[in-house]
Amino acid sequence: SIPTQPNGTQERLLPRTPTRTTHAQTSATMSGVLPTDQCREEFFKMKNKRAYKFITFKINKEEGKTTTTEVLEVHKKEDAFDFKMVLDRLPADEPRYVVMDWEVENADGCKLSKIFFISWVPDTCKPQTKMLYASSKLALRNALEGCHLDYQATDYDDLTPEEFNIRALGK
Repeated sequence: SIPTQPNGTQERLLPRTPTRTTHAQTSATMSGVLPTDQCREEFFKMKNKRAYKFITFKINKEEGKTTTTEVLEVHKKEDAFDFKMVLDRLPADEPRYVVMDWEVENADGCKLSKIFFISWVPDTCKPQTKMLYASSKLALRNALEGCHLDYQATDYDDLTPEEFNIRALGK
């Protein structure tokens, strides 16, 4: 039988179709942390306009969003990029996400550019903070379309130019 509505009309109810959620949406809702538009905009400038060498991101716990904390602008092509600049911006006791435009020369002498997505979660962080960054990583990673390689670091010793060269060259 067809149910009767309070106004006396009869309406056939259709079965609910399940809604599909993507893996990124699921992971974002696990932590409730979503990247801001500024995260996407700054990454776009880095990827397409070569405006930056790297960008650091931090989760704003009060707002429940991933925000851009710092960008390193590329002033001139001749300026040397010092890897220590990246390390200096990573606190020893706080997590960060970093996207970095890494340049390396292959065996044929051709310069390659690879964008790394780095998850920096020091061993000294509280377990709750580690879990927040782990459950929020995929939402930011998927919002920053065009990262070539992922890298997880828990200690400064994990971050060396040699390691990035090896990974960028696919060795």
